[in-house]
Amino acid sequence: TSTPGSPATARNDCGITPLTPSVENRPRMSCPFSVVVAIDFGTTSSGYAFSFTQDSEAIHMMKRWEGGDPGVANQKSPTCLLLTPDLRFHSFGFAARDFYHDLDPEEARHWLYFDKFKMKIHSTSDLSMETDLEAVNGRKVRAIEVFAHALRFFRQHALKEVKDQSSSVLEGEEIRWVITVPAVWRQPAKQFMREAAYLVGNDTEISTVKVATVQNISIAIKKCRDHRGSKNILFFCVYAAREQLRRSRHSRTFLVESGTGELWSELQTGDKYVVADCGGGTVDLTVHQIEQPQGTLKELYKASGGPYGAVGVDLAFETMLCQIFGEDFIQSFKAKRPAAWVDLTIAFEARKRTASPGRANALNISLPFSFIDFYKRHRGQSVEAALRRSK
Repeated sequence: TSTPGSPATARNDCGITPLTPSVENRPRMSCPFSVVVAIDFGTTSSGYAFSFTQDSEAIHMMKRWEGGDPGVANQKSPTCLLLTPDLRFHSFGFAARDFYHDLDPEEARHWLYFDKFKMKIHSTSDLSMETDLEAVNGRKVRAIEVFAHALRFFRQHALKEVKDQSSSVLEGEEIRWVITVPAVWRQPAKQFMREAAYLVGNDTEISTVKVATVQNISIAIKKCRDHRGSKNILFFCVYAAREQLRRSRHSRTFLVESGTGELWSELQTGDKYVVADCGGGTVDLTVHQIEQPQGTLKELYKASGGPYGAVGVDLAFETMLCQIFGEDFIQSFKAKRPAAWVDLTIAFEARKRTASPGRANALNISLPFSFIDFYKRHRGQSVEAALRRSK
């Protein structure tokens, strides 16, 4: 339910619309906007895409980000955010991570760095507008403000990129916004994202459209293009497949690739398929059936899943470190050397991406010098001694 006094309450927002569209053929109405921007706010990484309604099949992905990790595709930005010691927004993504890394260790203790914070609103049972998020240094900020900072960042970047590619001057009401939410999120979490979007401002009305997990950004854009309502609407979509899916010619497995239209040209009326969206925070599974060659979908089984994404591996790694070096030491290291802790998590992420089921040899992760030095000062012994005891 909406919080008292929220815009959603004032407009009697009824929530998510039915998944399966009506079979009734409705006449196409003139499009009241010129471009649709879809923001994929992910647990591990985030990004956006947009399309001009005059050429809706041409999906423009977010420009590649400067910085990033060598050998890793940087089409998206890591979902990390940095606030100054006086709680002002400083940076997001690679810029936030790199700036925080370069801070003097003593100065870094006063900055607020948030990483993979999206799962907080999924795991909190009593989620409210007063729910806090804890930064790496232990300081807490209202979660709604952190999410609003992130959404505002993407809004500003998307607006600049859209205007750079537009031959005409676009006004605010000519742009329709899409924000994605996991299929398995409960209603309070969806409402929380809605309220965070309101804090960004300028949107006069919000309407929610539930898009099936198989439908990617390009399909969401088509859905939004056909939707009737205000000229300035922010959509919330259940989102899974982030680009386009195409069937392999030799199997019944779909591969995630870029491209437009290939999936629908190969599927036939009556075809059924399972979509598995394995993300950073959640894993969503659903089953659909094609009802028309044009791509009308029927949901055979509603989306199910849970918080089984890749961040669970990160938590297991931290648990292992606590078992080896002691939980008190790890918590002290995170609080007093927060930038060094981020370095360690980045190193783990890089090694995690090289893991595969067929790999036989172990993956080694180098501990930062600051970790080794801090442990010796804290415990009076070497990390090698702790590692030997843990075997």
